[in-house]
Amino acid sequence: MRKRQYDNRQREEKAAGTRTAILRALARQLVDNNSPDFSVADAAREAGVSTRTVFRYFPTREHMLEGVSEWVSGVTGQVPVPATPQELPATVATSYRFFDQHAELMRALLLSDLGRGIRSRLAPHRRKGISRALDPVVAGLTPARAAPVKAMIGHLVTAETWWQLRDGFGIQGDDAAAVAAWAVRLMIDALERGDDPYRATGAPARP
Repeated sequence: MRKRQYDNRQREEKAAGTRTAILRALARQLVDNNSPDFSVADAAREAGVSTRTVFRYFPTREHMLEGVSEWVSGVTGQVPVPATPQELPATVATSYRFFDQHAELMRALLLSDLGRGIRSRLAPHRRKGISRALDPVVAGLTPARAAPVKAMIGHLVTAETWWQLRDGFGIQGDDAAAVAAWAVRLMIDALERGDDPYRATGAPARP
């Protein structure tokens, strides 16, 4: 009986690994094709399975698209959302390292139409979490002033900024994580001291 349970667990693990391999191969095509028109044969070859196996897991292309969306959501859902301002610098570093570990997937999400559609469903939750975390340090600002401050800090935590540093400036790995976290820390420290970014830059006062 124990052996049968062990065998079942092995089969389940193998099936989960096969499914993930197929989804990875399908997701990779988001970048190459910039469309949901997957090549099942190419995906099967990359995943090391037959096309029949692909269709056994995902009977139609609609199932494939749904599977990719769910898988991507599950992967990117591992990116932490901070609860306090003090957690934000560490969140930046953790997020960038996560982006580096899943660089190909993140590239697909950023550069393909289908990937951007998936991200558009995930981003609002993350933005709201970061905005809530920043509430204590922008309490002294009017809502009109607090909104762009939150947006600037929040932008440094995004995959877009990570990608721009990586692709546009060649800054990768711990360097990008360290510098972005440092910038966030400086801004939070300034806000905690009561610095007003509008006053510091000589920008016209806003209500």
